[in-house]
Amino acid sequence: MEPLKIGIIGAGAIAQRNAREAVASGVARLAGVFDVNHKVARNMAKALSAPFYPTVESMLASPDVDTVLISVPHHLHRPLGVQAAQSGKHVMMEKPVANSLEEADAILDACKTNGVGLTVNYSFRFLPKIQKAKQLVEMGALGDITGIQILQHQYKDPGYWTGARSNSPDDWRASREKCGGGFLIMTTCHIIDYVHFITGLRTERIYSEYGTLCSPAEVEDIISIACKLENGAVGSLCASSIMRGVDQNEERISGTNGTMVLNEDGISLFSTRPVDGLKPGKVHRIKKFPDVSWTAEWVRDFATSLHEGREPAVSGRDAWDNLAFITSAYDSMEKGMAVQVPVLPSVTGAKER
Repeated sequence: MEPLKIGIIGAGAIAQRNAREAVASGVARLAGVFDVNHKVARNMAKALSAPFYPTVESMLASPDVDTVLISVPHHLHRPLGVQAAQSGKHVMMEKPVANSLEEADAILDACKTNGVGLTVNYSFRFLPKIQKAKQLVEMGALGDITGIQILQHQYKDPGYWTGARSNSPDDWRASREKCGGGFLIMTTCHIIDYVHFITGLRTERIYSEYGTLCSPAEVEDIISIACKLENGAVGSLCASSIMRGVDQNEERISGTNGTMVLNEDGISLFSTRPVDGLKPGKVHRIKKFPDVSWTAEWVRDFATSLHEGREPAVSGRDAWDNLAFITSAYDSMEKGMAVQVPVLPSVTGAKER
């Protein structure tokens, strides 16, 4: 299998991490770096022994690049994703796929029309803990899913919103127009993705409340969501970037046969059924998981999917569904009512909205 020749668009902290992990995957080589800030792009290219490209156009015209990994502010995802696809390059995108479903449509359609691959960096799916949780659900440990509760509290200081720690400072995170939203679209999107992945269910209806209470931003720093899943299960999500003290991250998934809790300690499982060699009717704690580079696993899967002619583990449709959840939560707050989450029946053609 020929390695992917990846051109990195963006040279911020996330782009640098993605570039290192792509090389560590063993299935890709760094074929170039571009950023509008030429100084940081040159420095990154030098540090990673890769070519520097002065323009996006020069990178996309190069036969030495067959894939681009786009790691830039959200509002630039659509124009760069479409441009790359139209240039015949496979597209790897930092999450989210875009700021709106219309923008996401344009990216998915451009990739399909031009016959190139697309994946979005929801690579937490590749964590062994998440893979194990999905396996347990598929083995029937929980039975039919009846409820989901997600709790995510962190603290983002004012400098986070203004790019104070960035090698190329920009306040795009604080802008609704540029970022598309706040803590939900920036961070909690990962949890939404892997909970949907674990359960195999998508969300059907959403009601939300959110606010900007303590941050120098136009976007939310706290949000609460109630939702109904497609099988009738009921879920809730409470997330904020303004909670002082120790971070709190927990996902609780319950069903007719048991309950599973995921947090920093691993997995806690209670099941009325004997699954995976575990005795029923007892709480089992699974704490030891191998260390993996989830981003490298994401790159490896994408390269393999192109070689095998299959959809990647994180497809454009998966990313579209994730964005549908997020934009529906924002839409619900603005309308003051519960809203149906849109469905994408096919990559091209009419959307159910």
